Amino acid sequence: MRNIKHTFTTVEELVAFVVRAEKCSYEVDVICNQLVIDGKSLMGVMIIGIGRQVEIVCHNETASPEELVGRAA
Repeated sequence: MRNIKHTFTTVEELVAFVVRAEKCSYEVDVICNQLVIDGKSLMGVMIIGIGRQVEIVCHNETASPEELVGRAA
């Protein structure tokens, strides 16, 4: 399991993250405070919204959460 902290700054960035997460064969979670959301759920991730720091968790040791948010690993 690998994780990073991230803050979505635009709706477009948030949607791009979900599109990338949907292509993954492993589980992706987005955690905000005590709320755990399926990273492949656009509605779920949009509930958290932009401007809030979240933890992105990839349930795969070889996965790169940085690639899901569009940063170089």
